[in-house]
Amino acid sequence: MSPGLWAYGLAAAALLAPPPAFSQGFGQNQVRLKTFEWSAADTDHFRVHSYPTSEPTAPAAADILERSYARISTAMGVSWEAKERKPFFLYATVHDMQQSNIVAVGDGTGGVTEAFKDRFMAYHDGSRQWLDTVLTHELTHVFQYHVLVSGWWRSGRILKTIVYPLWMMEGMAEFFSWGFDDTPGESLVRDAASSGGLIPLWKLEHFSHLKPHQVRLAYESGEKALEFLEREYGVGSVAKMLKLFESRFETSAVLLDLTGLDVFAFDKKWREYESERARRTARLEGLREPESYGVALTTSSGALPEQNSSPVFTPDGATLAWLSTRDGYPPQVMAKDLRTGKVRALLAHDRAVEAVHLGHFANLSRVLALSKDGKTLAAGGTKNHRDAFWLIDLASGRKRRLDVPGFETASQPAFHPDGRSLAFSGMKDGSTDLWLADVSSGAVRRLTDDAQDDQTPAFSPDGRWLVYTSESEEADSPMLYRRRLRRLELATGAAEDLPTPPGLARDPVFSPDGAKVLYALEGGGFHEAYELDLASGRSVRLTRSMGASYSPVYAPDGDVAFAALRRGSVHIHKGPRSGFGADVPVGAPSGPSVAPAGAAARAPIGRARSPFSTDLFLPAFFYSSNGGLFWTSYYQGSDLLGDHSVGGLVSYASGQGFLDYQTQYEFRRWRTALGAGAAGRLRRDSLDTSSGFTQDESSHAQFLTAAYPFDRFDRLEAVAGSVSESYDASFALAKPRREARIVSAQLVRDTVRGRYLVATGGGRMRAGYSAAPRVLGGNSVRE
Repeated sequence: MSPGLWAYGLAAAALLAPPPAFSQGFGQNQVRLKTFEWSAADTDHFRVHSYPTSEPTAPAAADILERSYARISTAMGVSWEAKERKPFFLYATVHDMQQSNIVAVGDGTGGVTEAFKDRFMAYHDGSRQWLDTVLTHELTHVFQYHVLVSGWWRSGRILKTIVYPLWMMEGMAEFFSWGFDDTPGESLVRDAASSGGLIPLWKLEHFSHLKPHQVRLAYESGEKALEFLEREYGVGSVAKMLKLFESRFETSAVLLDLTGLDVFAFDKKWREYESERARRTARLEGLREPESYGVALTTSSGALPEQNSSPVFTPDGATLAWLSTRDGYPPQVMAKDLRTGKVRALLAHDRAVEAVHLGHFANLSRVLALSKDGKTLAAGGTKNHRDAFWLIDLASGRKRRLDVPGFETASQPAFHPDGRSLAFSGMKDGSTDLWLADVSSGAVRRLTDDAQDDQTPAFSPDGRWLVYTSESEEADSPMLYRRRLRRLELATGAAEDLPTPPGLARDPVFSPDGAKVLYALEGGGFHEAYELDLASGRSVRLTRSMGASYSPVYAPDGDVAFAALRRGSVHIHKGPRSGFGADVPVGAPSGPSVAPAGAAARAPIGRARSPFSTDLFLPAFFYSSNGGLFWTSYYQGSDLLGDHSVGGLVSYASGQGFLDYQTQYEFRRWRTALGAGAAGRLRRDSLDTSSGFTQDESSHAQFLTAAYPFDRFDRLEAVAGSVSESYDASFALAKPRREARIVSAQLVRDTVRGRYLVATGGGRMRAGYSAAPRVLGGNSVRE
């Protein structure tokens, strides 16, 4: 077989195969363990898709969608008829959504909206507030696409989406999600504005260049810029901005119509406003730097932002363990000898653990636990979409996996003082409750059984009580959703509310004497550390942060440690309890509130239908007297559920005498991804450089491909194909025709990881066998 024919065959296989699993390069894998059996139900404006595991949450999702539709439709002045119902897909967990064959979903994604078919999707993590927030966010994108993409020649309008600034698109989705809790955005923007870290809007047209942990800041900056636009230039300005982009191609052109300012002048004015607002808030609230509470126990390893959270201490106070993103994702479990300053990784990018939990989505939570004797550290992690706990021996570094099968998610471990059991939050049937697992056998028993989202358990020093947080919905409150402290007696199973200030309480821990509870409270624009005295029921506010304070804990020496957001990074600080405040909490924050979602009418239609339709059709052609007709077209189509997709590209030039084509088909329903394709090239009067004469050439290839992912890092690829070449030269009597039958099997590994476009570890390997045997008419042989 000629080198050219062999290379053409393998290149065609790479071109036709579905990425990334079929690519002849590298890339990590999407592992599909589930085959989703979708059913659907219609509301007034949506077709809500669910499968048996997500069906219990589908009515709540439908209610939220219709409530949020009414809000956004009124604010934007945009609506659609029942015949234009938008398809929504509800996944039961993040693990299920990461197996979606509709859109590829990676770590850190809470929801997706795509423009081809107006499909949008999200997952449920047990929290109704999360579901409300993410559905409203994604629904805003649906409205945006309805305005910007609907109409004649949708494919051309989809191409235009690359010019829409992401700070506006994502900021608008945050803007219309008001009322659930705006504290994360307030904290991030206040921190950036007070430290010179606000990113100019004209640098946020796209986000691919942003440094680690800056994407969330970009979302929230867009929201605050739109709030500024609405405040300074009138109610309705945000909706007008979106509609102006229907006929504009550039941000400054839109802003000039709205404000008389181009994007540079508007950005300068907005950043000046945010800086002044941050200074005023700091002055009025008495906000302080984290260093004023205690010394930093972690430091940045470079100029890139990083997060260090979930601190735990050994009983002698000599060792600190925590989670860190200093080397990128997934986070590493680190340990530091506080006497020598030596740092070591306990769980660092282990192939046995694909992801380590930082918290629930963007919420940094307490996700590490240390046994009372200080010997064993517990961390939650994921492998092939299954959660488990890893028990790490601090002395030797040896790890043991503790499986808790039967749970949709499992996280936030807490050791019982006897060290023989582990409490955790686990989700079943769409509801997150607290459970107790035997450390030796993995046997579990239920501790709570209610509809509320129960999280972050922690034991009292005597093992009698368990303190945790539980979500509630309060219709008459300025905050629709609250998260309260609760206490459960293990002997009886009786649970009670603990006095909790308005807001979202997180990460409670008992004091060493069991008399107090230390916790974080989110609300009113602040995320701070609080302390509850159990005898009096009185809470006091310990921190007043320029940024935010997360996951506070008591250190063995009586100090308080916490993770502090400042200057774009999160670091762990520790200081004497006497250096913290003791302020009385204020009442519920004021501002516009959101009404609970009413019951939306749902009309079940049974098994979901999956019609096939065009995603993109992009033709281009012209004719000239000397060059003849040139035509090129790209087509892409798929079915609604994402099981099947086809694509094709054809290029023809009559004057130059060439025709190129390629087609591909992908089947993505199973774990093994399958594909088929064909490609070809025809040339008339092509110059043969060896002889100087012209000849007609044709090459055609057909391929079948398969890829089986073992996990995120390893896969097996297989290709079988046929390639033929023929030549018709005026100077030669013989008309050679070469035929090749190609088979290939390869093992591929990709464990590369990194931060900000730079690989920091891992490796890539490909080992396989490829051959072109003399079978089925093949007359070219290569091995």
